[in-house]
Amino acid sequence: MLDWLKHGYVSLLLGNLSSKFLGLLREGLFAAWFGTGDVAAAYRIAQTGYLLPTHGVIGDSLSAGLLPLYKKLQSENQDAARLLVLIASLYGLVFSFVVTVTIYRYSHPFADMIAPGANPQARDIAANLLKVMALSTPFYVLSGMLSYLEAAYGRFGAIAWRPMILNIGSIGGAALAVYFKADHWLATALVISHIFFFLRTAFEIRNLDRLTPERRDIWKQAGRISARFVANMIPLLGLPLIGQANLVVERIVSSWLGTTIIPSVDYAKTIVDTGTQLLAVPLGIVTMATHGGASGEEARAYARRTAGLLMILSFPAAVLIALNAEPIVTLVFARGKFDQEAIASTSAILTTMSAGLGFSLTSYYLIKVLNAQLRNVEAFIITVIAVIVNMAVNLGLWSYLGPQTIGLGAASYGLVLCVLSFVQLGFLREMRRLIFVMIAGITFQMVLTGIAVELLSFPFDLGASVLIAITVWLPFLLVPGPIKETAKPLLQKLPLIRKFM
Repeated sequence: MLDWLKHGYVSLLLGNLSSKFLGLLREGLFAAWFGTGDVAAAYRIAQTGYLLPTHGVIGDSLSAGLLPLYKKLQSENQDAARLLVLIASLYGLVFSFVVTVTIYRYSHPFADMIAPGANPQARDIAANLLKVMALSTPFYVLSGMLSYLEAAYGRFGAIAWRPMILNIGSIGGAALAVYFKADHWLATALVISHIFFFLRTAFEIRNLDRLTPERRDIWKQAGRISARFVANMIPLLGLPLIGQANLVVERIVSSWLGTTIIPSVDYAKTIVDTGTQLLAVPLGIVTMATHGGASGEEARAYARRTAGLLMILSFPAAVLIALNAEPIVTLVFARGKFDQEAIASTSAILTTMSAGLGFSLTSYYLIKVLNAQLRNVEAFIITVIAVIVNMAVNLGLWSYLGPQTIGLGAASYGLVLCVLSFVQLGFLREMRRLIFVMIAGITFQMVLTGIAVELLSFPFDLGASVLIAITVWLPFLLVPGPIKETAKPLLQKLPLIRKFM
């Protein structure tokens, strides 16, 4: 029995599917309305600058540092867990104030730092958008914290629906920007979305539990609880710093390659990140919510089984996307202002970036497993190593390989992080049979797909590649072996397949 099918994964998946559909719609509309021009580039630059100090803290440090500790305190003393929330909120408000003021005051230097190679007009638009986006920081920080706390109660609605709400805001902002010919709506609508989500999440948490301790004497433990929270967070603070430094280097290199490359990178990421958002992110959250603080054999078996399922789902998809990058980009984005030059640059990035999809998706989950086991220092060290490799590829090869360098750097990051995570968790030896069979299947799929792509034209090459993937991997699922054994708990949930198991 797959526990994550019972512990909120379905609601997370449904929410992420909805938000992913809206995300693809958003990127499609952006591509049609703005192409890879100055406004498109400026929006990406501003988005990076606004998320630079906040996204990593909420997405990684706060969730991995707060949720397992909150679960542990809940089992010890409910009032201590409530006090932890107040302490974390105070830290979040202080952090938000500093970030908002800094970004608002230094928006132009921020834009210049992130994209020094972009043209002046794009950087000016980005700086103006950044000033508006900075106003949403406190709502972003507090709503992110509260949404992860909701997961501790077995409720995943806020986490599932936040991307959908923000995507709706982004689409509305883009439409208003086009209609009124006023770029500020791209940022203004985003701020409104964050405020709305914060209010919704705050009311939801209030319905689940009171927000203040019942016992007054618990306040005497504020110093000790704060110290535990800080001690748990400190190793994690390096993760967002190194992660955002990696993103900044990627943006800088993209701007050196040309202003149009900046949005092309994000268009490619929209496709590659689909698997991570739909599979690895919700599974990582469920793992931390249900096995936070646990490191016994049951928790290891759970993580090992889930990692194996992610490999089975992601590596065949990586081959399919990498060898069909141009047809996929054409199908998804080629309309309006998204011209042939945009297709070429986005396809070049997608080809190398998607080659590492299986590694990136699996490694994201494995890092969350380390976080759930409170092995945050280990997670930080291996992430630093992977980021250094990514930066080295981007800085060392961009002048030789062009736009493909960005994708190659991302793929290298995923590969290094995945291998080191497997070694650190001790899964490499335990899953060696599955890994060996996966390598054989991937090789076979690559050869057949490569032939089909060479012989057929769009859209028949893409259709043939999908059929090849099904033909190659279906026997592995039906014939006894490590792939069938790993996928069996999931396949038994599917009525049409269960009779063959």
